[in-house]
Amino acid sequence: MKYRTKLYIALVAVATASIILGLVIFSVETEKLIFKMLQSRSLSVASTAAVQLNPELVQKANLSKMGSPEYDTLRIELQKITAANRRNDIYISDIYTLYINPKNDQEMLYGVDAAISPETPATPYKDSDLPQILEHRNFPYVDNHFVADQWGLWLSAYAPIKDADGKIIATLGVDMNAKDVHVRSQQLLRYAIWGLLASLVLSIVIAYFLSKKVTLSLDHICGVVKEIGEGNLEAKSTIETDDEFGLLSHRINDMSKGLRERERLKMSFARYVSTHVMEKILNSETPLKLEGERRKVTILFSDIRQFTQLAENLPPEEVVHLLNEYFEVMIEAIFSHSGTLDKFIGDGIMAEFGAPLDDDQQEEHAIRAAIAMQKELEKLSAKWEKENKPRILMGIGIHTGDAVLGNIGSEKRIEYTAIGDAVNVASRLEQATKVLKAPILISETTYLGAKDKFNFKDLGSMTLPGRKEQIKVYTINLGSY
Repeated sequence: MKYRTKLYIALVAVATASIILGLVIFSVETEKLIFKMLQSRSLSVASTAAVQLNPELVQKANLSKMGSPEYDTLRIELQKITAANRRNDIYISDIYTLYINPKNDQEMLYGVDAAISPETPATPYKDSDLPQILEHRNFPYVDNHFVADQWGLWLSAYAPIKDADGKIIATLGVDMNAKDVHVRSQQLLRYAIWGLLASLVLSIVIAYFLSKKVTLSLDHICGVVKEIGEGNLEAKSTIETDDEFGLLSHRINDMSKGLRERERLKMSFARYVSTHVMEKILNSETPLKLEGERRKVTILFSDIRQFTQLAENLPPEEVVHLLNEYFEVMIEAIFSHSGTLDKFIGDGIMAEFGAPLDDDQQEEHAIRAAIAMQKELEKLSAKWEKENKPRILMGIGIHTGDAVLGNIGSEKRIEYTAIGDAVNVASRLEQATKVLKAPILISETTYLGAKDKFNFKDLGSMTLPGRKEQIKVYTINLGSY
């Protein structure tokens, strides 16, 4: 099945499902809205009318026979209330009074009815909502569902009628005919169905043209990519739109341009790795593999002192600018002494000497790089001081030992790095510069490889964090260089 067909079917299926879901939600929510509106209306009529009636008249009329002055007076009042609350959209069918049977407190009797053909007074009220009326007799109550019987579809509300002392003497009932409202809601639902069906037809048409447009753009892009893959780097996408296809077209053209400018890519690559690593990768006739090799290497770790506190006291933009300026001179010092930049660790730097190419003078180069880094930092701090920026201090730890070096990562992202105990020792030495108050700490193995080249100072033996055996450490008097 072609992608165009799949896309068309998917769009139509989503549109159909959305319309059906919308129809169901519309139907359910419409019913709820109409029911709540009728509930509110009927309860409002019952509560308002209950406080308008004269409780003495109600009490006398309930106990009177049809045709008595009290009965007729109350019936006329109820008819007036009925007429005042009738509207075209909401029809009040009947208003009547109920009261507790003196002989049975679980039974209610009809009192006065405003209907043209009223219930006979003192007739027991036998509707199914009697238990609810009795339970909620002290406050207004409305049915929580429509009631259907031989006379139609109804919704009833009830409110207590109280005398001057707050004693409940009767209950006022209001019956609302919901048949017309229900018919209108069904009519509204039919209109909604027709509207949604029209939307479905429109969505099918739109899905057809949209899928056609998408697949034509995809066909063109696939053709251009195929030409580039076959070696035609002059191939160019001609899609000029403001959507994702236009953006993808521009990116493909940029990719083609980039492939034609390999030398510029080579120079950009040199900014991230040392010249040694770059040359080894470019001169390799086989793809890089995730393999490592054990070899002697000198590891250098550097770290800015109290950088967290410094970052908290400066705006983020200024911190980034300061770090970029710092890293630029530090990297140059490492590269100029045959070092390889391994990675940045926050504000710290990890570098290797003697890898990936062999270096018989790796210890000397690492120490000279550390001295150059400290001197460059001093110049940089003096410059910052004139610009009202803070001076910073840096600690450097150097250790020589065996480590596994190689490309670590995945096929999508590879990083040339060193792993092993030598790396851990160099990192611990850098941390120990804070304790020994020395800008550069050098292990004994590094010292032995360059002991005739520098004026070392023996700091004795110390136990590094995380290690049991002690290690001899040395430092350099920077003033001598």
